[in-house]
Amino acid sequence: MTKTSTGLLLAVLLPTTSLAQTSPFLPEEHRRALVNEISGDRAFEQVRWLTHYHRTGPGRDFWAAAEHIRATAAASGLEDVHLIRQEWQGHPWTCHSGEAWLLGPEPTKLADFGEVAVSIADHSRTTHVTAGLVDVGEGTSAADYEDVTVEGRVVLAAGSPDAVMREAVWRRGALGVVSYASSRLQSFDAPDQVAWGRVSYEAKDVAGVDDGTPGTFAIMVSPRRGRWLQERLAGASSPLEIKVDIEAEHPEKREQGMVEAWIRGSEIHDQQIVLVSHIQEEMTSANDNGSGCASMLEIGRALGRLIREGTLPRPRRDIRFWWVNELSSEPQYFRDHPETPDQMLLALSQDMVGARQSWGGRVQYASRLPWSLPHALDDVMESILTAIRDGNTSYLVNRSTGQPQPFLQEITAVKGSREPYHARMVPYYDSTDHHSFTPRHIRVPGTSLTNWPDQWIHSSRDDLENIDATQLERNAVVVAAVALYFASLQDEDVPALAAYMAARGRARVAADTAVAVAHLARSEPEGRRQAWAEAARLVRHTHEREERALASLSRLDPKGRSRDIVSGARRQLETSRESELRALEEAYAGLTGLKPVPPPLDDEARTMAQTVYVPHGDVATLSRDLQEVESPSGLHALMEFEVLNFADGTRTAWEVYEAVAAEALSAGEWYYGTVSPRDVLSVLDSAREAGVFTVEIIQ
Repeated sequence: MTKTSTGLLLAVLLPTTSLAQTSPFLPEEHRRALVNEISGDRAFEQVRWLTHYHRTGPGRDFWAAAEHIRATAAASGLEDVHLIRQEWQGHPWTCHSGEAWLLGPEPTKLADFGEVAVSIADHSRTTHVTAGLVDVGEGTSAADYEDVTVEGRVVLAAGSPDAVMREAVWRRGALGVVSYASSRLQSFDAPDQVAWGRVSYEAKDVAGVDDGTPGTFAIMVSPRRGRWLQERLAGASSPLEIKVDIEAEHPEKREQGMVEAWIRGSEIHDQQIVLVSHIQEEMTSANDNGSGCASMLEIGRALGRLIREGTLPRPRRDIRFWWVNELSSEPQYFRDHPETPDQMLLALSQDMVGARQSWGGRVQYASRLPWSLPHALDDVMESILTAIRDGNTSYLVNRSTGQPQPFLQEITAVKGSREPYHARMVPYYDSTDHHSFTPRHIRVPGTSLTNWPDQWIHSSRDDLENIDATQLERNAVVVAAVALYFASLQDEDVPALAAYMAARGRARVAADTAVAVAHLARSEPEGRRQAWAEAARLVRHTHEREERALASLSRLDPKGRSRDIVSGARRQLETSRESELRALEEAYAGLTGLKPVPPPLDDEARTMAQTVYVPHGDVATLSRDLQEVESPSGLHALMEFEVLNFADGTRTAWEVYEAVAAEALSAGEWYYGTVSPRDVLSVLDSAREAGVFTVEIIQ
């Protein structure tokens, strides 16, 4: 065992002597090198560049932004930098100009693409029209059009422009839409924001309308401006007219693109660490996701320089950089190159990593992995994130220690704030690019840093004023440190990682057992038998998850150096499973005076227990067919995702239900809702009809 790995193991197994919060996966020399080189101020300047482009995917400005990223990555010294053009099922759109005026004795400009790019909804077509303006309220249902004539007019509506296009334009002959829809749940939260809107390229499945009927246009205004227009219309003695002039195009060639770059590893090329962020968003879109793209550029520049200058050794494994069309480039790449997932070890996404956190109470969240895909990534990410967070949060007790104030290991940018760093790991979420890596047919463990809540997202206000160079720098250090740890991991370092994972696994098991006991304790007397069964299920599955997480180390440990630690941890889990289940039985007996007996399975459950859904098809086929799966209304989308992941051809449908229900119970009903056998069966049968599964019956 090398000196480095010995130190790492001691850091895991013994109390730390460092004055500041540390991570065993971020040696001090690496932390210092990353903090000294990574610059939030440089990243901020990259965000500034990207906010020049209305990066609607993938139109003119998308390609311009992609070219900027490509050129910057190449100039920074990253290797094999190139633009990849891909097939795309969407419709590229570019707006060249657009204005809307309210006519009358005192003409008033309502919108101007050159001033606020989101003033023209995506996919609005070239238009030159003067027509009457009529108020239709929300404009999204038939009731909004009773006693209102909209044919040949432009409608003013509070609803989403696409829904209003369906009702007013396609069904009733209106010329177009002025929408004051908000990107917030309540428009009064942001009355002066102009939301980023879009209309469908053409009609599809609209009752009474031919498929393929083209859309027209939508003008986007703020809720305050919309209310002003309502008042003008209500008080007008004669009809008001609006003049709209738009020049836009839909290029014939339907393609998307991504920029790829590398830091080539010295030894291992089939365990790539992938960094990913998405290019496309509306103009400004500083935080979402100019910040992620800029952070990746800065991580690449910093790591490249540190490696070239010898401050850091070249990592053993490749680090691969992908700037993409969100949740679209990656699936297409995997369809085009189905061997690629097997060459990847893990993925780290950044989406909204530059927020000034004091504005809106934003928190930097990191996604845990879904239970269907446990991996060492969870523990390493949480350890490093926690160390950086605690080093940049002021704690009252530290006043008495003589340590640096207000932060123990300060990371701040010159032009950034001195705000604390609010960050935490939470159960799996989707919504951004790591979600392209985690489906069962890809199976690349992926996490993302994403801030929330964000009341400026997808609007005219997601601009540079929202960006804090300090938070950009902190998040870049976290991602760079995680990537560097896995890219550099030596065979002899894996035992320390295994020991740490085993210890953290015991903590997770204990936490889930507490959830199970609480679930039983708060159940009503008549439901305690069922609650005990659900609690026991959680105890079993949390142990199984930890066993599979330990098994994920085998890929990193070809020489089996961690075998004894993993074997010992598994034995402890077996013992823990039995002892925790006994404790749960004792709790049930204490509540009821009875020994728990599992409730009987009904006919549906017995059928599920005899049915196995076997995945069918290759990466390309599955990727396509999964889009046809229908979602039950009562099931959380992420639990539907896990149903499809756990159905691996070995579990019965009932075992799939039990696994997903346990995961939902662990996170809490407030997070994922509840899972029923009927919902699980509905997903599986819909997927079977779509060609995702074939069915085998166990006799």
